[in-house]
Order: sequence, then C-alpha cells, then structure tokens
Amino acid sequence: MKKKLTTILIFGILVFIGCSENVKSQIPEGAFHIAYQSHLYIRGSVNGVDGNFVFDTGATNLYFDNIHYSDNDFQFKNTSIGILPGVGTKPQRVTVIMDTVQFKLGENLFKTTKVPVLKLKPILGDIADGILGIEYFNNSVLEINYEDEYMKVYSIIDSVDIHGWDKIELTKKDNRLYIPLTVMVNDTINISGDFLLDFGSGGTVSLTSVVSEKNNLMNNIHNKVPYFTKYGGVGGESSSHDFITSSVSIGDFKFNDVDMDFSSDTKGALASEKYLGVLGNKIFERFHVLIDFKNDILYLKPNKKYNEQFEPSRLGFSYIDRGKTLNSWIVTGLHSSLNADNAGLKIDDKILSINEVNVNDIDYKLQKSFFKNVDNVNLKIERDGKIFKIAFQLEPILTITNK
Repeated sequence: MKKKLTTILIFGILVFIGCSENVKSQIPEGAFHIAYQSHLYIRGSVNGVDGNFVFDTGATNLYFDNIHYSDNDFQFKNTSIGILPGVGTKPQRVTVIMDTVQFKLGENLFKTTKVPVLKLKPILGDIADGILGIEYFNNSVLEINYEDEYMKVYSIIDSVDIHGWDKIELTKKDNRLYIPLTVMVNDTINISGDFLLDFGSGGTVSLTSVVSEKNNLMNNIHNKVPYFTKYGGVGGESSSHDFITSSVSIGDFKFNDVDMDFSSDTKGALASEKYLGVLGNKIFERFHVLIDFKNDILYLKPNKKYNEQFEPSRLGFSYIDRGKTLNSWIVTGLHSSLNADNAGLKIDDKILSINEVNVNDIDYKLQKSFFKNVDNVNLKIERDGKIFKIAFQLEPILTITNK
C-alpha cells in the first residue's frame, strides 16, 4: 500500500461521502455509491455507527481504525491482543474484538467476530475509518465503476451482460486472488507469473523484494528513484525504488511506459515469496471491472481513461490528510535527493498551507488539478512546534524517454 496511499482525500468524512449524492442519476438501480481517489471507499455502518471503509482484496475481514473506534461508544467487552502483518517491516500489535460485530452495507447485514483495531489514519488519513476485506463478497459478483464511482453486487455472473468484456482466469490461494501478469522491465528482463490482485493498493504494479533480488533490479535498472516511508502499510516502514517499465500486460491488454516500483523490504507483504508483486488501482481505474468471486474470474472493459499516458509523480513526497484530527497534511514519505528532500522537507512535517492556500480549504476533488497547475510550491510547515516555510520546484521524479 506504500505511496499508493498518497494523494488521499482532503476534507471531512460527511462531506466526502455526501458529494456523491449529486450524481445519483449516474448509477444503476441496486448499485451503491463509493468514493474513489487512489482507494475505493465504501460507506457502511458498524453497530449503527457510520464510517468509510477501504475496499481491500488484500485483506480478509473487517478492520477498525483505532481513532474511529475510540471516538464512538462501541460496547464491545471481549477483546484480545493480536499481531497484524501487512506492507512494511514491523507488524502492528492490535486489539482484536472477539464479540459479534454487525456491519451493514446498503441493505445487507453481516455479522462477524475477530475484528482487529489498527492504526489506519496515520497510513490513509482521516477519511479512513476501517477496511472491508474480501470475505464480504466471496459468494457474489462485484461490479466496480471507477468513472461514476459506484459498486453493484450480483448473485451470479448470468445477471450481468458480459458481452464485450475480456475474461481473465484468476487463481485463489488462502482466500487471496492472484492474476497472471507480464512485466517487461526492459529489453532483457521479463517477469511473468502470479501477482496479488490488490484493490487496497493505490499504485500500478509493485514488485516484491524477492523478485528484485532475483533479477538484480538494483543494478539492472539505471533510471530509478529511492523512496522511503514510515507509513507504507500496516507494517509501517517500507523502502522501494520507483522506475518506468517498458510494458505491463494483462490478458490481451498492454500498457507502455508504466511508472511502478520494486520493493527493498526484508519483511512484510512486499517481501513475500508467494507472489511476484501486487497489482493496484492505478491500473484498474482504466477499466470497468467485474470480479466473479464464485468462479475466480476477472472481467475487464476499457473505460475513458484507458489510453491516458501514465504520469510519474511531480511532488517528490507523499502525504495524507489529517485536517480533521491534526489540522494539517502530514508528510509520510520522501523520494531521496529530489527537490522536496533537498529543500529540507522531512517525514512527519505538518503542512499547513501551500502557496498561501490553507490545506483545509483545498477540496479533495480539486487536489490533483491543484498540483498540475503549479510549477513551484511554497509550503508552510510545522515541525516540533516551530513554523517555517520550505519552497521548491515541482518536476517529474522520472522521465519516460530515458530508461
């Protein structure tokens, strides 16, 4: 989930979900609204308390954010302690609710136990109240529409008109889904095999550290940028290198010049030997998506974003919105030796304003365009109780023409 967790939503939870009310006419009958910006947020309720839950096929069940949990009067008495792994090198020690938890999604009511309470907002920002995993859709077909921001659940694939959709067979192991993928790193390195189907990732493709070592990517990829974050996922610290690959192929679909990364983690989800890497939302957002969980099949149909060129980040750092709880954006990761890093920006810095605009005044729908329209940024920063400014130029962290 690393900087895939960057560019997170910028304003309060109620406004965030409420904005989708303006586009109800765009979704079909029986569908429910989601909000998409790097991650897919589903509005649900736990024991009558509403919240925003990240849809994550790399997760199993229901997970609470600890702040959302403590801020609401949940009456769960039976708890235990557990260790929760994920992306990052240090698994979280978490409280686990052993009582029955009722989760309502639309008109559907689910009951579950063993619900972990984890530190999620430091990873995803104030918008995230929890995670919704794969088990909630295991016996159904799920449609995901990134353009109109809705999901719809079907009982069987025969309920859907799949004419014009491409069909891709998936593999299921240990309640996780894997997709065959081919990554042409360059003219000499071709990586093909099973990748984790990870709708909890906000990026394109991430290769595991095992794959990186096997293919000696550190030496065989010359144009790369180191990245480090304290908040890469549930496991905290994570290191990687961004680069531009020649192509990524999924079934009959092929994307050229894709910005992606390879991990340097020694532990956690991106150090696994079970798969070659993870495939995330920055690829899937270019399609209409159907997941047949019953038969382990993925259906894809290109949408309006399909032919758009991949654009490497221009920031040189990642951040999350903590406007509700900390009245600022928090720097969560940095690309080494680029403009932001060279200017003195540090992880955990609180960003109060950008070019004299208070971060709390930047609507999440306008955030990406906000950075596209500026070449230089002047950040008002709070660090250790002191306030000062850091200025630097924005430029792509990688170039496509020089691999």
